[in-house]
Amino acid sequence: MTPSDGESSDEDVGQANNNKDYDPTFAGTCSSNEPHLHTQGDLNDIFCDLNLSKKQAERLGSKLKSWNLLRQDANVCLYRGRHEEFKEFFSQEDGVMFCNDVCSVMEVLGREYNPDQWRLFIDSSKVTLKVVLLHNGNRFPSVPLAHAANMKENYGSMRLLLGKIKYGEFKWKLCGDLKVLALILGTQHGYTKYCCFLCESDGRDKKNHFVNKL
Repeated sequence: MTPSDGESSDEDVGQANNNKDYDPTFAGTCSSNEPHLHTQGDLNDIFCDLNLSKKQAERLGSKLKSWNLLRQDANVCLYRGRHEEFKEFFSQEDGVMFCNDVCSVMEVLGREYNPDQWRLFIDSSKVTLKVVLLHNGNRFPSVPLAHAANMKENYGSMRLLLGKIKYGEFKWKLCGDLKVLALILGTQHGYTKYCCFLCESDGRDKKNHFVNKL
């Protein structure tokens, strides 16, 4: 008996069930069986979506090139120097790598820059300090502003970083964990075990501390 149009035979269903990787939801819709040759724009979109580093992007591009999946004008080595257009906007002084012109960086990235739409995020560890700009609506990726390795985690280091990126000029809102905020406000040296930046009382003055009055 021949199956009517739109119906599947038992043989077709059996073959589909035997294929564990078969999923009709993700079945291909391309009418041509020829491989798609990726353009430079396709590569840029892939590497951006996968958030690949320069070395990873070049490695994946080389693989696609060896498999003849790229057009002749696609340049795999382009990503080796993708930092060159931003190089002039960063400086290194006093052991700190920092951005010296935030407005120009935003212009190169093609974004309309408004300091009120960005917040400054600071993350620290025992060996590094990192400063990035985060978009308030999370519509854009973060923008790195400063990085310092082998720098002590103290108020002086935080002050140095904020001075290098001209925080006094832009007045971004700050965000970070309690330890970083305590360092910025200068309360870490007062009482390191139970530092509190939400009150102005002396953390060592247990007799008059507001916690004992509750």
